[in-house]
Amino acid sequence: MARSSSPEAERLAAANRSVAAQPRRIFITGCVLISLLSVTMFGLLGRVVQLQTQPDDRLAQSMKGRGGESRLLARRGTLTDTRGRVIASTRLGYRLFADPVDIDDISEFAVRVAHAIGDDPVRIDQLINEKAGSRYIVINDLLNDEQYKAVKELKLRGLATEPHPVREYQAETLASQLVGFVGDEHKGLDGVEFALDEVLRGEPGRVRTLRDVRRRPLWIENADYDPPSDGEQVRLSVDLMIQSIAERELAAACEKHKADRAEAVVMDSRTGQVLAMANWPPFDPGGSLKVDPKIRRNRCVTDAYEPGSIFKPFIHAACTDVGVARPNELIDCTTSGVWVTSYRRRLRDAHAHGLISWDFVLIYSSNIGMGKVGERLGDRRMYDALQAFGFGQRTGAALPGESPGIVNPLGKWTKYSLTSIPMGQEIAVTPIQMVKAFSAFANGGMIVTPSVLAGETDTPVFQRALDPKTADHTRAVLRRVVTEGTGRRANSKLYRLWGKTGTAQIPDKVNGGYIDRAYTASFICGAPLDDPRLITLVTVHQPDPSTGYYGGTVSAPPAMNIVEQTLTYLGVPADGEDAQRPSEVASLTD
Repeated sequence: MARSSSPEAERLAAANRSVAAQPRRIFITGCVLISLLSVTMFGLLGRVVQLQTQPDDRLAQSMKGRGGESRLLARRGTLTDTRGRVIASTRLGYRLFADPVDIDDISEFAVRVAHAIGDDPVRIDQLINEKAGSRYIVINDLLNDEQYKAVKELKLRGLATEPHPVREYQAETLASQLVGFVGDEHKGLDGVEFALDEVLRGEPGRVRTLRDVRRRPLWIENADYDPPSDGEQVRLSVDLMIQSIAERELAAACEKHKADRAEAVVMDSRTGQVLAMANWPPFDPGGSLKVDPKIRRNRCVTDAYEPGSIFKPFIHAACTDVGVARPNELIDCTTSGVWVTSYRRRLRDAHAHGLISWDFVLIYSSNIGMGKVGERLGDRRMYDALQAFGFGQRTGAALPGESPGIVNPLGKWTKYSLTSIPMGQEIAVTPIQMVKAFSAFANGGMIVTPSVLAGETDTPVFQRALDPKTADHTRAVLRRVVTEGTGRRANSKLYRLWGKTGTAQIPDKVNGGYIDRAYTASFICGAPLDDPRLITLVTVHQPDPSTGYYGGTVSAPPAMNIVEQTLTYLGVPADGEDAQRPSEVASLTD
């Protein structure tokens, strides 16, 4: 008879069976969990795909304004002078803006923000309320370091900052009209900043982001990020030392003679490189939009004016060149100082000269002598001479707003033209045109194209205007203008200058004729005599007649000072009477 198993044996057997079955249960449980997790993940992935491709209206509304594509401005290229001194550069600043959707109490918000940045809470309150429909309201375009730190400590909803490039002008007002300025989006609006905008501004980038409720970026996809490409550095031909000299001399002349405005151009006659281009009064490019547009304008290229007697060398040279007058030929400039033309026009000289040589007609600046020989030249040859010197045409300096000046077509010339133009009337020129044309007397009859970019004139562009002998002879006569004629106040003892003075009446554009006691005083010159390096023009508009208004009085002295200091600074050996005496050179810190 078989024995029955004991209870202990049964429990032991059951335990063994349970242990044997445990791995199977674990396996089954794991499979179930993995299956559930997989289903959940696939469900979430499907939902993500659905939200990205077919978001419902509620989600789209909730995310409205939380993301989008932003334009990344490139860092604008640096502007330097010819020696590498920085004129303008760009740094990173921060712009402060508000999003009204996230602001709970606008009044409280305005008070706290104003306290942090030192602004007017009323202004901020009004600004936000007036533009409440916008999600982007600029409160401050450029925070300083202290303001930026204070804003970050506020941690206000609806208030945020963003990087913002800032254009800084290290040269301040020096060459401000030439350099120009940029607008809000860092786009050049005038001067070199405008002319070379595509080179300087570079290529903007873009980024597409998702933002949180405080407009902080949450996510940037690599595929949605194109980095900006910074602008190129540009080196100008201008030398800030020479520019400083020119601007200081203009300021002194305008203050002394209570003038309305003035311009000066200094050009290397060998290459055409513009070493200084000055306008008075200057302006601050950093606050340019608040300045009168007339002051911002680079009048050295934009404004054409009747030049007066500084124009005489060109017609004198043209007459000599074609042989209608010989250097020593005597011209009757009358003992009365008045000549009545065949068409009853009366020409006057400031002083009666009587019978003088053709060269002395230029030395003494005789209107009568120029008018008489101008009639011999005739309209066609005179017109051709104007064209050869580049008048009535832009100079090629490639600066914005350049005027071609005014040279009437032959069909509009009158019986007065042949006597008016030789005196610098019935024609309008710009300062840069005058400097370019005058370079013919420094370069053996070749005029050189001016440039404001350094390195562009390794091969200067020349154009024939005169026979070399005529050009050299005219330069010698212009030297005598300075030693014996109307330019004696520019007779430097350091360098042998050669040049011409001019005192032009200002036309009355409203009533016709000329404005009473309103003048443009000019002096244009070259130096040294035998190996010319510079062409310099100083033009002063509407000096107070009580202080003097002749070009020889108002403009010749500052022009001489500019030439002396510039040539000394450049290390050009002196060739004048006091060649060993050093000249004081201005410093940029004066």
